[in-house]
Amino acid sequence: MIAALALVAAVALPLGAPIDRDPQGTGAAAPAPCVSTGGACTWGFKESFRAYISGSIANGEWTTEGGIGYETPFFASDVLTGQVALAPFSGELAVDGAMRFTGHEGILDTTISNLRLELVDAQRLELVVDLRGTTQEFVEVDTANVLFATGDLAAAQWSVEGDGLLLAGIPLVLTAQGAEAFGTYPEGEPLDPLDLRLATSPECAEQAIAAWQTGQGLLIPLLLVSTVLLAVAGSVFVHLRLRAAKRRAAALRDDYSPGA
Repeated sequence: MIAALALVAAVALPLGAPIDRDPQGTGAAAPAPCVSTGGACTWGFKESFRAYISGSIANGEWTTEGGIGYETPFFASDVLTGQVALAPFSGELAVDGAMRFTGHEGILDTTISNLRLELVDAQRLELVVDLRGTTQEFVEVDTANVLFATGDLAAAQWSVEGDGLLLAGIPLVLTAQGAEAFGTYPEGEPLDPLDLRLATSPECAEQAIAAWQTGQGLLIPLLLVSTVLLAVAGSVFVHLRLRAAKRRAAALRDDYSPGA
């Protein structure tokens, strides 16, 4: 048990320990934190839905407004604004624009606007939108600040691309709120992956990737710690059960011994 606790301390201490920005005591100012204040993204939304809209059943189309455009097969914006701290990773980017899907001679008419990419940390992205119109089931909708989808940043490909940080292939899934507001797919339905590019220096992009890789690497020792603790707990439980069984057996022998 002591060895297991020592292992936990060895892993946990670096996470909470303060970082000395001036180990030599020179009095030099700490470097400015890496922050991105803009970016760009491309997203197909959902290929099967686009195929349905443009097919012979819905016989519809989609249009874009404001800072969102479309070039087959992606919706795109290069005017994301906001602020994202790169290490540790968190922040929000937004675009003033919209995607409008129509079909069935105007009976289906859904507009998704004011997209906000909320980067919770280096693991999770939340896509928040406003949504209004008529769903595929012909239900009227008009709601703001819908948590439409969540993204797994840990599954994306992080790389330095020119003067920016590229997060390619972020998997997105529809949330319960998104499913209710959109009315076409259930919660958990995969959407098309999203590519996100954050404007920053190559040095800051490399720093963000290094911090992300460190966070990913910590998952392995943390899992190891959990495994060790479970093994120790199981061993202690078995040992105590065996001791109790031996005591009961000894008591029974005493009760039924010839001289008792």
